[in-house]
Amino acid sequence: MLISLDYHSAYRYDTPVRLLNMELHMVPMSTDTQELVSHTLSVDPSGPINEHVRDDPFGNSVQRVDLLGPVDRVAISLRAEVRTTGELAQEPVLTPLLRALALSETPRARFSDGVAALAAEVGDATNAVEYAGRLQRVITGRYEFVVGHSEVSDTADHLLESGRGVCQDFVHLMLGALRMRGIPALYVSGFLAPIDGASVSDAGHAWVRIYSDGAWFGFDPANSRAESDHYIVTALGRDYDDVAPVRGSFRGIAEESWSATIQVQSMSSAAQ
Repeated sequence: MLISLDYHSAYRYDTPVRLLNMELHMVPMSTDTQELVSHTLSVDPSGPINEHVRDDPFGNSVQRVDLLGPVDRVAISLRAEVRTTGELAQEPVLTPLLRALALSETPRARFSDGVAALAAEVGDATNAVEYAGRLQRVITGRYEFVVGHSEVSDTADHLLESGRGVCQDFVHLMLGALRMRGIPALYVSGFLAPIDGASVSDAGHAWVRIYSDGAWFGFDPANSRAESDHYIVTALGRDYDDVAPVRGSFRGIAEESWSATIQVQSMSSAAQ
């Protein structure tokens, strides 16, 4: 499937700031199963953009922007076309480091008593793929997807306690439960395209990949569906903190506000 992506975000500061540094996980990855056909990334005010593949176990690409300032507004625009297959990577053996990371507790995907109770409730975990499917159905059916209810800093326990959250909250809860049952799992950040020929706004998304029997399998607990060719991957990690679309720092004292618009459009294979 060929998918077009049009992303615009703006950061505003109530007083000008200097030495602004931004690290982006925004450009879709090019892998054996996903092709970045074309992309244009720009920043206003203009500045050098350093794009490189990070030396990490996940193979993530990162874009770095440095502005001397002073600036009171920074706008980031990305236009891209991505061809997806819906296939997931075969990986006969995980490296010891990647396996350890995919099984590790993190501040957002904690091994708390509440997560342990949920993991045990879902039952036997001998078959990792079947267990992940059952876990996904429980999470989707029990917790309500509500935009604006949670904060970006929330953990899996917040979803357990409040019963409401967004895709990253669902993912953190699923990650914690999977890892507590010994199933290697990663946080996937990207975009979700609609049905063929349609377009959708605000489509930034997150889901889960698990490793079993030499292959990766994708699960989307916010929508109770499997990863398919409608999903665009931008980065993988242990949790949101590894793959935040934008993070940065600046010199100065200022309140920051943020806004974004995202448009994702999918086209059928025949249109390619």
